[in-house]
Amino acid sequence: MKLVHVSAIATGIVLVLGAFMVIPIYLHSTSSQYFLLSFSVLDNVEQKWCDELSSTLQKHKVQAIIYFSGKAAEKNPDCVKSFQSNIDIGSQTYHYTALTTISDYSQQLEEITEGKKAVDKAGNLNSRLFKAPYGSTDANIYSLLQRSDIIADFSYDNQYNKYHNGQFINFDLDSYDGANNTPEFFKNLLTEKPVVINFDDSISIEYVNDLISKTKSRNTFFIDASQLTGLSLTIRDDGMA
Repeated sequence: MKLVHVSAIATGIVLVLGAFMVIPIYLHSTSSQYFLLSFSVLDNVEQKWCDELSSTLQKHKVQAIIYFSGKAAEKNPDCVKSFQSNIDIGSQTYHYTALTTISDYSQQLEEITEGKKAVDKAGNLNSRLFKAPYGSTDANIYSLLQRSDIIADFSYDNQYNKYHNGQFINFDLDSYDGANNTPEFFKNLLTEKPVVINFDDSISIEYVNDLISKTKSRNTFFIDASQLTGLSLTIRDDGMA
């Protein structure tokens, strides 16, 4: 075998191995659909809603992502604690404030760090997952997240970002507003990208139950952010993600 062929083969092997290192193995199958149910909880949430959502997710044995503002977590700590260990918990600033409305870097940092601290304290956990309110970010975002010990960012409609080898890198996804689409829409949706379905705490639990029931009838998997990124993003008090 010629040396040039050996070199080409070796280079190909390195590239393939590198791809497998950063792309979760369960996303290699194009015959399956991966959904991430994402819920944003604000400070007016009722405990009943949290309990019923937790029970519904547990009944169907599906994972999800629940984001709290720091203020909501302080006001409703039992809501944060409602969710089982297969549910990722994230923060979304303290006051649910658009970061681009804050001109001072140190104040932006305080919004993020205080939001995370409040969520962590309420749930007795370490959450390293973030979503910017209104998807509003600026050039400071990755520096702010790194300094806040946050390693995964789901602030955008068409990508998620994870911390890898000293920098944030982005991966494609599709994002939909769950309240503006029917369960039948998601039942028929098929894309090679992971799909985030976004809700706030005004969504009815009946809708969530109907969505899960209808989409589980095909080759659909409900995953959380930790599974998608391959990172431990919610470390609870027992030390287990």
